[in-house]
Amino acid sequence: MKTKLYVLAVAAGLGLAASFNTRAPACGLVVVQDSLDSLAQEAVSKDKTVSSVAITKLRAKGPEGLEALLKAHAEMIHKHLSETGPSSVEKQETDWKQVKTALDAVSGQCDSHASHLYWFTDFEKAKAAAKASGKPILSLRLLGKLDEEYSCANSRFFRTTLYANAEVSKYLRDHFILHWQSVRPVPRITIDFGDGRKIERTITGNSIHYVLDSNGEAVDALPGLYGSKAFLKGLAEAERAALACAGLAGDEKAEYVRQYHRQCQAAISKEWNEDLARIGEGKVSFVKNDVVVWKDSTPTAQMAGKVALSKMAVESPMLKSLQPKGGAKGRPGA
Repeated sequence: MKTKLYVLAVAAGLGLAASFNTRAPACGLVVVQDSLDSLAQEAVSKDKTVSSVAITKLRAKGPEGLEALLKAHAEMIHKHLSETGPSSVEKQETDWKQVKTALDAVSGQCDSHASHLYWFTDFEKAKAAAKASGKPILSLRLLGKLDEEYSCANSRFFRTTLYANAEVSKYLRDHFILHWQSVRPVPRITIDFGDGRKIERTITGNSIHYVLDSNGEAVDALPGLYGSKAFLKGLAEAERAALACAGLAGDEKAEYVRQYHRQCQAAISKEWNEDLARIGEGKVSFVKNDVVVWKDSTPTAQMAGKVALSKMAVESPMLKSLQPKGGAKGRPGA
């Protein structure tokens, strides 16, 4: 009888110990690390200290931490994405803001509830993850910050449309280590209607996706805006090149990259001429572009706008109106 009671007491004690988050090794218990599930719940705590600590720990876990957070709040994310209009329930809006804040902080990207992507902001950590996984790096360079609402217009398109595309999102998660770096703050302007209404928007700005090998060396680049199909095609080609030259070094690697770009240029030229033939136009050949040399290390927005022809017509008039008299430095985009 005594033996039976002793066994039950031990079992009860073990069960009780298992029910606690065992953070006190002095008690002789086995230390169990914070589970991702519990951290995902604590990340949306109304206690800012608790949520801040949990978010930091989830961020340190990398894509695994983000996945735990997405899983824990999947129902609310689905409901938010399914809503056709703003919620009329105040608590619902507050709860969603807490979830979104946690997701964006853990992922390193604003609107990550739509993309499900984890971004490194520390380049050395991105390289370490690339070497560990064998994946190349996709490094986005932009104006502003990807984890803030007011980054440049291109990156806002990426966040809300391109990265949110299910096929693009899956390809990025499966094939790349993601990294972003802010080149400089994005210029902002405020339009005051004079009746209490104001609109804040960004002005100028561009972006580029660099495809890097696991050593962090550039293999290819996708500048500007892309539709999902063109983006996936460019990523697939650049990924193959990055993986192929991963084991090369020095002159051998440089020659491989040169040959790769020659082949890309030849393919683009062929497709371009085939399109021209369909509309009855003659062939054209690509000419070598003149090298743009800036007199200053940091070009002004007006100088850069002349290179981005598709944006020049829209932005140049506004930039001109914002130009200080006398052309002093410090103008928008300088």
